[in-house]
Amino acid sequence: MISPIPVLVLTLAFAGLGLNLAAGGTPQPDWALALLAAALLARRHAWPWALPALLLHDLALYWSPWGAFPVGCLYPWAVSRLDAQAGPGLPQRLALMMALTAPMLWHGWSLASWLLTMACCVPVWHAMVEALEHRHA
Repeated sequence: MISPIPVLVLTLAFAGLGLNLAAGGTPQPDWALALLAAALLARRHAWPWALPALLLHDLALYWSPWGAFPVGCLYPWAVSRLDAQAGPGLPQRLALMMALTAPMLWHGWSLASWLLTMACCVPVWHAMVEALEHRHA
């Protein structure tokens, strides 16, 4: 049975991408990046469907693949390496979340938007972990 979580995340991420493309001016989070980062943080095996969406996100917003996508490509390796050395833990995941969203600052997003993106990512990440644990219980 196909999990509804990737379908829901991708649908909401592309809706968020539309919001980012349509609205401007006031600081707002990068909705799509927050959702995709949360998916990667919640389950490290989400990369087969999250990384292509992250590439589309970068191409649509930055007109370049050099946004969060290169950091996202390193994410599966970094998580497995950190988990093997230090054990799975929240500080490593928070550092990876900051690294994954940091390219926003290099592409002209404000500090407020970056902080809002991370603040959006954390509750979505928590909800996905809860949903995955509930699904496997």
